[in-house]
Amino acid sequence: MLSTYLRTFRGFHRDVYLHFLAISVIGFTVDGGVFSAIFNLFLLRLGYEPDFIGQVLSSGLLVFAICSLPAGAIGNWLGNRRTMIVGLSIMLVSNVGMLLVEFLPPLMQGRWLFVTYSASFAGVSLYFVNTAPFLMASITETQRSHAFSIQSAMISLAAFAGSILGGLLPGVFARILALNLESPIPYRYPLLIASLTISVGILALMRVQDKEPRPVRPMPPWPKRSYMTHFRVPRLRQIDWRVIGASFVVLMLFISVIRILQISGMAVVMSFFNVYMDDGLGASTTQVGLLSGLARLLSVPIVLSMPLMSARWSNQQLVIWSTLSAFLFMLPLALIAQPWAAGVGYMGVMAGSSIRYTAFMVFAMELVKPEQRSILSGVSEMTAGLSFAAMAFIGGYIIVSQGYTYLFLLGAILTLVGTAIFWLYFGVKPKGKGKIKLKGGVQPVIQ
Repeated sequence: MLSTYLRTFRGFHRDVYLHFLAISVIGFTVDGGVFSAIFNLFLLRLGYEPDFIGQVLSSGLLVFAICSLPAGAIGNWLGNRRTMIVGLSIMLVSNVGMLLVEFLPPLMQGRWLFVTYSASFAGVSLYFVNTAPFLMASITETQRSHAFSIQSAMISLAAFAGSILGGLLPGVFARILALNLESPIPYRYPLLIASLTISVGILALMRVQDKEPRPVRPMPPWPKRSYMTHFRVPRLRQIDWRVIGASFVVLMLFISVIRILQISGMAVVMSFFNVYMDDGLGASTTQVGLLSGLARLLSVPIVLSMPLMSARWSNQQLVIWSTLSAFLFMLPLALIAQPWAAGVGYMGVMAGSSIRYTAFMVFAMELVKPEQRSILSGVSEMTAGLSFAAMAFIGGYIIVSQGYTYLFLLGAILTLVGTAIFWLYFGVKPKGKGKIKLKGGVQPVIQ
């Protein structure tokens, strides 16, 4: 496996390496790194309750969802690389501005948090929606599984480093500034350092060779492509546009519903794990950072083995089994109020979700034409954002009224329902056993 990865890695274009550097910076900061470890704790130290924290998180995630489809369209118009640079720039400015909230009058602080956090996630949307189309355009078909696995592994490694530093640095700054960890100031400086590292990602993408925007070629009158999607037919004269339109709508609808439900468990865990550890179990900031980091580190060998698993099983099977494993690992998180159980549950959910994301993205991207991938990515990220926003919003209220157990159980049940819908609609195709046959009533049309 290692030799295969080394050969594939050496075969990547220079632009792919720069992309990996940029996305690693995002892993270090906002996607499981420093911000995921201590940003909620920063809000707690500012005096806010879990219900307000849920509102702030959901506002940003809702903006992420709303901006996802326009982000795909902007990527098609402006080019994926340029759109990613714009997104990172917005994130950098918004995050730095957000951390200056303590210098504002008290009546403005809450609104400032909403505005800056939402603006940051608008930038996150512009960036993430365009990563998958950019990577797909920069690699060959045989490199796809390895490239997406390496991307997920690099995010996880960077997030591991960010989580560990996020757990340690508040204590360091508290000692330097002669403060205790109940003050928000020791949390502000690690978050500020993480925000400034986004500039490294911007510089990396600016060095990518600019071949954009790529003009979209018109469909030839007699298409010769032989690979399958929901949108290809033998001859243009035989197209039933009503059927193709219905197929597109149904596919997007099912992907949306599946994503919203499947991600619910991970959304709950990622949004409130650190709050649960700090507020519910009384764990230290160092423990929170350590467990968050170990969860990301565990994901690295698992996601790197994904090409081997996809060679043995289909991506559809990987999506199903990885999501079921995430469901099972949510049970100790919900039912055993101990730090070790929370840590085991969190690590299991994150490991399963890393496989699910990689397998789902490769599976979905191979269903559509290259020029349709930005839109599909936009739909996928939009629904993920909606799931995170909904669970973050209602999660804070459930914690205050019912407790953490009910929230984690709700996330687990919704994850299981999403997996069932995925299986019922897409079916399960063993590796190399013919074409995909959908059980939801819409058959792919072969060209």
